[in-house]
Amino acid sequence: MQGYKRFLRYLLMCNIIFIICVSYVGYQQENGKKEIEEVSYNLNAQKQEKESGKAQKSGKKVIPVGKTVGIYVNTSGILVIDTGEVTDMQGNTYTPAKNKLMPGDYIVGLNGERVFSKKQLISDITDCEGKTLVFLVERNGQRTEVGVNPVETDMDIYKVGIWVRDDLQGLGTITYVDGENFGALGHSINDADTGEQLAVSGGRLYEADIFGIEKGKAGNPGVIEGSIDYDTENIVGNIDGNGKYGIYGKVTEVFAKSLMVENAAEIAYENEVQKGRAYIQSYVDGEKELYEIEIVDIHNNENGDVEMEIFVTDDELISKTGGIIQGMSGSPILQNDKLIGAVTHVFVEDPTRGYGIFIGAMVD
Repeated sequence: MQGYKRFLRYLLMCNIIFIICVSYVGYQQENGKKEIEEVSYNLNAQKQEKESGKAQKSGKKVIPVGKTVGIYVNTSGILVIDTGEVTDMQGNTYTPAKNKLMPGDYIVGLNGERVFSKKQLISDITDCEGKTLVFLVERNGQRTEVGVNPVETDMDIYKVGIWVRDDLQGLGTITYVDGENFGALGHSINDADTGEQLAVSGGRLYEADIFGIEKGKAGNPGVIEGSIDYDTENIVGNIDGNGKYGIYGKVTEVFAKSLMVENAAEIAYENEVQKGRAYIQSYVDGEKELYEIEIVDIHNNENGDVEMEIFVTDDELISKTGGIIQGMSGSPILQNDKLIGAVTHVFVEDPTRGYGIFIGAMVD
């Protein structure tokens, strides 16, 4: 009898443990379900927020411009273009900077002092009295010190055999203005000698005096010929940065007001752009004109960016320029009254053909 009672108590205990376990599992499943629902809700909310943001951004309007301007930029340091030989007073040749200073280096200091211009750097080297020069350079995003022994090339005149640059100027086109902000060129400014994207510390946009056009032809893409007057009164914008998809900054109040009579255009995203008819907006002859082009292909380039291959079909533009010429980089491309991109490159062997970047890449 006593054993039977112990058996019943054991059975009761097992039932209680079973009920507790089942209840716990049920709680975990219910709690897990709530967590899954919460995560799902959060993901849906994020998706809706993203889609809402994209819709809002795709409905954004900016002013397409297409004006050619003078561009002047300062490098972030003094850019080393190349190294070479120097000859001392006895006629011996040396290459003191070879394999020490590299093309693409930015010199930011010399012997513990900051240097701000090519003129200052050359003066400091010339008057170094033959002492070892310690350059502080930026190379591949890192700063390092490089020692170079100068060579006396004339009485108390020293050289190290480097070619350097601290600024760059040329003509380009403003793509769009958004309030006081602008985007231009559609591609980065690269050094002509090193091919590297310039590290820019700032710069200016100037009114440009366009006095002629060299028409493009096979093997020669042509160029807009103009001059830049660097007077303060001719400044139309300040350059803040040089990025992969162009230069950016702010236009002056006067220039912004001059665009108030222009119609803003909605920004189109990639899925809205179609092959077929589109237009380049340009001031190549001083007046705003729309020139017809055809988008013949949309594909990824070697850098993985989506780009448009374009073909100029407008007889008037071909008559004026031969097609796409240097100085037109940044010219806005429109389709269905929306801003879809900017001209970036021309085919060297056929100036009627070229490439354009999508406006979304520039604005983003």
